[in-house]
Amino acid sequence: MRALMVIGAAGLLIGTSAGAQQPVPVVCPAGGYAAPMYGVFGQNGGGGQTSYEIASPCIPKEVRDAAEAIGMGRTRPLGVKNVITIMFSAEGTLAGQGGMDRLSKADFHLSYVVPAMRMFLNGTRADGKPLSQIRVFADTWAWNETEEGIGATPAMAALAERAPLIKLTPFGALWSVIEAEGNARVGTLAGKTTLTGTSPYDGMEVTTVLDNKQRPESVTVKANGHVYGATFADYRDTWEPAYLVIFPSEIHWTLDNRPLADLKVTAFKSNPYVVFPVPEAVKQKSN
Repeated sequence: MRALMVIGAAGLLIGTSAGAQQPVPVVCPAGGYAAPMYGVFGQNGGGGQTSYEIASPCIPKEVRDAAEAIGMGRTRPLGVKNVITIMFSAEGTLAGQGGMDRLSKADFHLSYVVPAMRMFLNGTRADGKPLSQIRVFADTWAWNETEEGIGATPAMAALAERAPLIKLTPFGALWSVIEAEGNARVGTLAGKTTLTGTSPYDGMEVTTVLDNKQRPESVTVKANGHVYGATFADYRDTWEPAYLVIFPSEIHWTLDNRPLADLKVTAFKSNPYVVFPVPEAVKQKSN
């Protein structure tokens, strides 16, 4: 659990080098949440040691399998949060005030740890006027920018509608179920595996349906009295060098069963450097 990371980091570090001791077997507590554990591995080229969060013993096997299927699950002992940020570019449509805005190019920067998202939207609004806007949310803050990190104006009224969007990606869909740990539920729907869980950090109930390769095929998110949905198609491993991280080339979003976005992905990158400092102007005006 995210709130326990600082305590857990000091309390338990499991080495995975050749000389390290084997980890002591742990079991899932009755409440369904286990204290975090961490492992270390050596970077290529002598770059030192990197730590990562080991999968909780409370996380169901089906959730672990799904994380490994899309590249979130790595190393031994297994970590299932090893994709923490992404960038992707797309073209398509996105719902606006007067209908569906057309996106000639949109860039999405996401952090699943914060959580946060920055959307660079360029194209044409439904009424024919130009669209050029940067929309951001980070944790409990929302704002717009004139340039990346510049010209921020508060947009707190948009927080409730922006925050669920991070769940409408394959990694975000699984993140909630992973954080639910032993409280996640595994089921079936039309012969396909379903994973349902609510992150204790945001209270959004997420249900993910897996395809026959254990990858997220669709997701439903209940948040703020609304139901968000997403479907993913045509997973590819050719976006970047083959590091086993895959991403769909087609993403479709809905809000209360109405079209929210149809995106054709044109580029993807896993674990890039992205930051979301909340501007002081946003904090001051929001307070």
